[in-house]
Amino acid sequence: MQHKQPEPLREILERLFVRYLGVRPGGFEREKGAPLEPGIEARILGFGPARTLYKKHKPDCRSLDAVQSITHRERRCADCTLRERCTPQVRLDLVLDQESYRLLLAYTSARSFLAYVAELQRRAIPLERVRHRILVVDRGSFGELRFSPLD
Repeated sequence: MQHKQPEPLREILERLFVRYLGVRPGGFEREKGAPLEPGIEARILGFGPARTLYKKHKPDCRSLDAVQSITHRERRCADCTLRERCTPQVRLDLVLDQESYRLLLAYTSARSFLAYVAELQRRAIPLERVRHRILVVDRGSFGELRFSPLD
């Protein structure tokens, strides 16, 4: 029997234990102001759709399943009048140096990741069973991610 977590408990755990990994043109930013890392080695535990509405370059509304907002509980993505202004993303849940992180991918990085997943599936390699190298390619105004297996 699977135990269903109460919604408030899930929200508290998410806020306490999940850190967002930032991507800059020069590399990954684990913490604000920390040195950038051009690449990381991580385990990817899972992925799924996400959406973020940015206002003045800061997240104003976020959904981690592209269905329900986690920042504005009354908003459902399908009915939201602001949906056209949202950025569609792919959410990655990963473990890096024994800490959990969340990474949100948009556009070219999302396309690169989905092609990588398809290639692993074609080769019958389970995503969660291997360690991955994730590199940042400097594209001037943004960092684009490239994925490859380590194991």
